[in-house]
Amino acid sequence: MFNDNSRNMNNANFQGATLNGNPNFQSDNNNQSFQSGLNNETEELFAKVLEEIKRTIQNPDEQQDNIEDLNKVKEAVVSGKKERIVKFFSRLGKGIQISSAGVALAKNLGILALLSL
Repeated sequence: MFNDNSRNMNNANFQGATLNGNPNFQSDNNNQSFQSGLNNETEELFAKVLEEIKRTIQNPDEQQDNIEDLNKVKEAVVSGKKERIVKFFSRLGKGIQISSAGVALAKNLGILALLSL
């Protein structure tokens, strides 16, 4: 393989695996993004619940606990574990759960009927 120091990996062959198209491993002007597995509406609802937590919970420890539980809900959604979604959503403060953002998120996740609000 000829190396012209351009960082071009197109058609490079590594023990039978060939890279084609436009693979970017490292570049000076490269944009990369991470897909969380959630659609835009769900991401927006998580953001609204996070805003609600920060706006309404004054106790720093309680606020942090709710943020951590919300993050665990998000992780469970990405991994498709409904029982964990319900478990960690139920650990959010009641005020957060019954807020418009909380109810909208629960509806979006399909767990509203499983919660005892």
